[in-house]
Amino acid sequence: MPLISKTGAALALTCAALSGAQAAEADATCQLQHPIVLSHHWSARTICSEHAPATGPASCVEAEDYGKYCARKTQDAQGQPACADWRVPADEEDLPPRNTNQVDSSLYRDVRAYHRYFSKAIVERLRDTCGNAVYIADKPAFASYEVRALSLRHTVNEALAREHASKVILIGMSQGVQDARYMIAKLLVDDQQPALGTMKSKVAALVGLAGEDGGAESASLALDVLSLSNGGHWADYQKAIALIGDQAVNDTTWKRTTDGQETYVQIEQCRGAECDLDTEGRYKSALHSLFDLSPQYMRPSLAQQGPSAAAKWQQLMAYLGITQAHWADVIPPALEAHNGVDYVSYAAKINHWVPAWGGTFTQDFLFFADITLSSGANDGYVSVKRQRYANTAANFHHVKTLDGTLWGRGYHHMYFSGRNDKLYAPQPWNQEAAPYQGPAADFYQQVARDLKARGF
Repeated sequence: MPLISKTGAALALTCAALSGAQAAEADATCQLQHPIVLSHHWSARTICSEHAPATGPASCVEAEDYGKYCARKTQDAQGQPACADWRVPADEEDLPPRNTNQVDSSLYRDVRAYHRYFSKAIVERLRDTCGNAVYIADKPAFASYEVRALSLRHTVNEALAREHASKVILIGMSQGVQDARYMIAKLLVDDQQPALGTMKSKVAALVGLAGEDGGAESASLALDVLSLSNGGHWADYQKAIALIGDQAVNDTTWKRTTDGQETYVQIEQCRGAECDLDTEGRYKSALHSLFDLSPQYMRPSLAQQGPSAAAKWQQLMAYLGITQAHWADVIPPALEAHNGVDYVSYAAKINHWVPAWGGTFTQDFLFFADITLSSGANDGYVSVKRQRYANTAANFHHVKTLDGTLWGRGYHHMYFSGRNDKLYAPQPWNQEAAPYQGPAADFYQQVARDLKARGF
């Protein structure tokens, strides 16, 4: 859905095609022929947990962001700065995840305490500096790619209509790439008019940033933990949903009040059980997303096809009601090869873990350590080799793996969100060489330049 202007004013002043003096000042090297639609990652994360210090080396935000994100400043028992109400500032509330659904106004939630999927700096760079129309999908945070792709289609079709465009450029991050690929290959432009064909006719290119073409090892590790917590099976959701993060699942799921009764709703224009998700339904939705993101589903290896793994996989499929065991069963390589869409990818690689990303016994560090041992170089959640497209067709291209200097920390998966450049990118002297150095907004501008050079 379209981004609201800096003041949150009328749609006429939003990211719809820039004109007049603003367009005249645009950087032509990154101004594209098509509107841009950003497709966001899995899950959502709070700005700060209730236990994280507000300032200092272990704080969850940079010192200069304390005033920006803390709406009610307090002090802890030691007299150090604390915060009783973390939330995004008013001029960022129009960036997804949003409090109100722009397709169905009856749907609401309160996600002001959560990071935006893509930073304001990224949006402003692509929109104001480069002169592009920019839209961001607001998909369910915890759902299968089939469900999320339906929401993405709403955004793409709105961008096409508002910009009077024939095609869009999709930029997906993490699961957002998977959502986009499914939408392109399988979804109709209009379910009521099959003759219009699939969405591949509406997409010029898909840029994948840390996309899980081969699946994310972290998703498999999460599934293992959930299974173990259930004694080796899946159905005891009361235990497992807490491990996924029941607060985040509940906060980010849409709600609707009817006759004084509040219900959870999975997606706009919901059908059947999607319109009234109970606790198990919300758990299944999150579990399904991990199933979809796992290497066992996306690109299984021989090590993952042993008897015990196969049996557990079948149990999980039965619990979720899934009939197709692998991505290739749904999207065979031939469906994407030479289909009129350019697929380009960028990857991230960590060289050295830093404590600010998580201490020795935190989930994030354990994911990184396990993936390093089992799969080698990774970005904290997915190995570098699984971030690259495996399809060898001429319309698939890997552009760059960001890692910087060998003695620097490298680039974390979440660098591509732009939420904290100081945390997720190397120090300036250890970053990538030109033209890929700098904060995330600089990187997105360079991605647009790369697309421009490719004829877009």
